[in-house]
Amino acid sequence: MQTLDLCELSKVDSILLDSVLKYSPSCAAFKNLSGQFVRVNSKFCHLFELTEQDVIGKMEVDIFQLDTSEDVNKIDQGIVEQSDFFEKEIEVFIKEELRSFVLIKFPWLTSQNQVCGIGCMLTEVTHVKWLEKNYGLAQKVIENSSEAVVFTDAQGLILDVNNAYQTITGYQREELIGKNPNVLKSGRHDRNFYQAMWAQIRAQGHWSGEVWDRRKNGEIYPKWLMINAMMDEEGNATGYVGIFSDLSDQKKAEEKLEELSFYDPLTHLPNRVLFHDRLSVGVSIAKREKHLLAVLLIDLDRFKVVNDSLGHNVGDELLELIAQRFLTLGRESDTVARLGGDEFAVLLPELSSAEDASVVAQNFIDSLQEPFCFGGHSINIGASIGVSIFPSDGADVDGLIKRAELALYKAKEQGRNTYQYFSQELQDAVFEQLEMEEEMRHAILNQQFTLYYQPKISLATNKITGMEALVRWIHPEKGLIPPDKFIPLAEESGLIISLGEWILQEACRATAEWVKKYDDKLVVAVNLSAKQFKSENLLRTIQNTLDTFQLDPKNIELEITESCVMENVEKALQTMKDFRDCRLRLAIDDFGTGYSSLGYLKQFPMNTLKIDRSFIMDLTPNSDDAAIVEVVILLADKLGLDVVAEGVETDAQLTFLRAQGCEYVQGYLLSRPLPADEFEVFLRDNV
Repeated sequence: MQTLDLCELSKVDSILLDSVLKYSPSCAAFKNLSGQFVRVNSKFCHLFELTEQDVIGKMEVDIFQLDTSEDVNKIDQGIVEQSDFFEKEIEVFIKEELRSFVLIKFPWLTSQNQVCGIGCMLTEVTHVKWLEKNYGLAQKVIENSSEAVVFTDAQGLILDVNNAYQTITGYQREELIGKNPNVLKSGRHDRNFYQAMWAQIRAQGHWSGEVWDRRKNGEIYPKWLMINAMMDEEGNATGYVGIFSDLSDQKKAEEKLEELSFYDPLTHLPNRVLFHDRLSVGVSIAKREKHLLAVLLIDLDRFKVVNDSLGHNVGDELLELIAQRFLTLGRESDTVARLGGDEFAVLLPELSSAEDASVVAQNFIDSLQEPFCFGGHSINIGASIGVSIFPSDGADVDGLIKRAELALYKAKEQGRNTYQYFSQELQDAVFEQLEMEEEMRHAILNQQFTLYYQPKISLATNKITGMEALVRWIHPEKGLIPPDKFIPLAEESGLIISLGEWILQEACRATAEWVKKYDDKLVVAVNLSAKQFKSENLLRTIQNTLDTFQLDPKNIELEITESCVMENVEKALQTMKDFRDCRLRLAIDDFGTGYSSLGYLKQFPMNTLKIDRSFIMDLTPNSDDAAIVEVVILLADKLGLDVVAEGVETDAQLTFLRAQGCEYVQGYLLSRPLPADEFEVFLRDNV
């Protein structure tokens, strides 16, 4: 090894220096008083990728290409003059990587304590600085984390916790240090649970899962816990880290979501989805255990009247009270659900006999006999119930519900406030109805319908002033099908809209011809169904039809029923005003059979009252019907309305009506409804 201006060293000192330079983990170098390197170790050369020949005899500024040597000279001068050491953290780019070092410079002394040079030690601390930085960051993350963190020793005793741990549990750090985390146990998990947890931690070094613990205030809460073991180099656990998050809010959100998904928000009863699920489970159990099971579908009677007359808020409150009564009935194993609107359902599992369902059904009906009193209202309401039995009426959810629905429809037909079991006769009736509905669709497309016309006669002139268009179905195989068989089905299926449009068009077409040929004052009466009357396109359809056949609005009168108008009085009144603005005539059909208010009656912009045939058929001078007919005729006269009596079949009836001042009549006494060609002959002879 070359040296320049070597200090005098003893042999022992020289050997010691060689050992230090060789085995030191730091870079070591020595400079003489002139600032030239005289000794360096292999660590120094390796770090800077230099050889001893590259370094010995060189100045520090030459090797490291420093911009100035003033700072180096100043430091070195201070060390020589004051025999003191210098220490500083520095950063150096080595292979384009910034690395951290601790630089120490100290005086190099002879055996006589004379300064003969300067020693330099360069120790890399890059990794240490990284650890310090990241450990500090980790500490900040842990302290500010919303998740609770706990550190324990190998025996499981708490060493430290973070702020979130204290917030969630309610315990302070000093209350927990040295304690076992099991002080927070809720008691909801048994010994086997914890044994399995620690068995996995010992085998795999970690565990995660849901745990219920207890806060300091005694509240039990759910948390998601992760435990990781901290291992030494031999693989032994030196401690454990537990991290958990409070699941209380999540559980509440899940419960709320479940409630919204499976429970009715108004009554808090199971909804349709949950009822179907429980019914499916009930059917599976009934199959396995060979039990009977019943489904009850409940529809409240007259609930729509409550909603329309008292408002939806009262209706909702009534539904809540009904649900509370229903919950007091039946067994704990039964399910009472609200399927929607005013429809409820009951599942009765494990029945001994099918007759047991009738007892429950009657209990539900009887529970509604006492009126509901709230908000100044006393409301009476009833229920119709349809019952289906497993396995006789169906072996699955859909089958049982469909058959209970059929039984419910039958209960409504029987006068409501009663229950009906499903029967095969009901099934046959449904198939017949479905078959007729399909045939009706085919009949509309293939023009199997025709119109008959019944003359309207003026009692003042005994001449025809108009006619009522009545639809008939001429079935190619079944012959003439009466309207009372297919009109209700057309209403229910929605086919009444297309059928009604055809009736309107055909009646206007024929009337336009008769007006031109016989009398331009003829008026054809066309019945409008409830669905037609509510249709948004009705007025446009009528106007287009009149334009198509060049028929004046004065030659058509639209007949609507009393009950149709009273379903939604305000909307009906607006529709009727729209008709009047278009110069269309309006008649109230079947007057006296509904529940019209005279206050409303005087507001309706109509032209004609038609007395229902039920008041005419038993008409005698001293009967109640006679009094009603007399009042209606008088009322029409006072309101400036035409009055038409339907169903006149005897001379006595005609004489009475004429005496009371009735203007117009229809009935078999004068003429039955006639096909178009026969009616034209009758018209020609009586116009």
